[in-house]
Amino acid sequence: MSSLEGRTVLVVEDDPAIGLDLRMALAHVGAIVAGPAVSTSAAFAAMADQAIDAAILDIRLKNNELVFAVADALAALRIPFVFASGRSASLMPLRHNDRPFFDKPFQSAEVVDALGRLLDRPAP
Repeated sequence: MSSLEGRTVLVVEDDPAIGLDLRMALAHVGAIVAGPAVSTSAAFAAMADQAIDAAILDIRLKNNELVFAVADALAALRIPFVFASGRSASLMPLRHNDRPFFDKPFQSAEVVDALGRLLDRPAP
């Protein structure tokens, strides 16, 4: 059984094809998918709407909006997340340098596996 089975995963991604691919990979392991949210406001709305267990975040969204406010909120709530982005990891603020980062093009299954491993870790 996947550690993501029955867990709600927020996907923040503005590319429809990548969002669909991530949704399918998550559904394959039994996760419940929130999103894909295409903006930080949509991500915050999804977080307000349902309990999120983990998240996959694209760094740069539509209109050059950056996802770091969402990452900060998830970190404050101790919700595990990974970054999956075509943007250089050099954009990453130091406070998130320790987070897993997947460069596009990535294999959705790899991202999902990494997220599952984060959920398997004991809470700090």
